[in-house]
Amino acid sequence: MASIELDKKDRKILGILQRRGNIPNNELAELVNLSPSTCLRRVRRLEELGVIRGYVALLDAEKVGRSLCVFVRVKLDHKSRADVERFEQEVLKYPEVTECHVVMGEDDFLLKIMVADLNDFQKFLLDHLTAIPGLSTVISSAVLRQVKSTTELLV
Repeated sequence: MASIELDKKDRKILGILQRRGNIPNNELAELVNLSPSTCLRRVRRLEELGVIRGYVALLDAEKVGRSLCVFVRVKLDHKSRADVERFEQEVLKYPEVTECHVVMGEDDFLLKIMVADLNDFQKFLLDHLTAIPGLSTVISSAVLRQVKSTTELLV
């Protein structure tokens, strides 16, 4: 899919919305030097084009009991379309899996798992992840400290 042309005003709107998704339209309009109606039209256009996919509240993982982040590399025994789709459908069932990426290289998938602690991760790993048929290798790396985390794509 081709990228969408964004002018300076669009980029400024998107930059602000990435940091303050709940900003009132009149404040946003003032920050980007547009009338509220023009600003709202631009935001609606960006939503309709799919540039803005939605709005979320970013939670503090520790405060909601999900302070341990583990990245898991998964390799499948077989890589047929059916095997890949079966694995994808299985991981969609688990809220602990906050991201699942199909990757190139030695591994087939990279998962981001968020759980309370190592005991919860071990339970998830044994009861759910390794119970999925067709796994060849599962390699886990627990995060000791997060250096950077952002959801911003444009600044």
